Amino acid sequence: FDLIDQGTTILVTTHFMDEAERCYSLAILDEGRLVADGSPDSLMTDLPASVVEVETERARSVRTALMAADDVYDVAQIGSRLHALVDPNRIDPLAYLKELLSASSLPATLRRVKPNLEDVFVMATLEHGRAAA
Repeated sequence: FDLIDQGTTILVTTHFMDEAERCYSLAILDEGRLVADGSPDSLMTDLPASVVEVETERARSVRTALMAADDVYDVAQIGSRLHALVDPNRIDPLAYLKELLSASSLPATLRRVKPNLEDVFVMATLEHGRAAA
C-alpha cells in the first residue's frame, strides 16, 4: 500500500476474493477472456442479479431445488450458507424462493443480502459460459 500511495501500479493475480476486495480495480478472466472489470464496489453494485442468502441444514437438497427454478441463475455455497442469484426482474425474489422451498418441504432461513465478490465472480463466469454456448 505504501508503493501504491507513491504512484506505483501493482498487478495482483488471485482467486481469493477477500484479497481482490482490497484492490482498486479488478478484471475477472474466464478461460483467458475478460468477463468483468471495474472497482469492487461498482462490480457488486451493478451485479445483474438479486442475491438471497439461504441458511439450512439441507444445503444439497435446497441447492438442487433452487437450481431447478427458472429465475434462479445459480446457487453457490459461500461458507456455510448458500447464495442464490435470482433474475433481477423477479419482483420479490425472497418470497419466490420461500415459496419454492416450502413447496418442496425444505426448511431454510432466507434473507436478501448485498452481493459480494464471490457473487460477482459466479455471475460473470456464468454469463460468459452462456454466451459461449
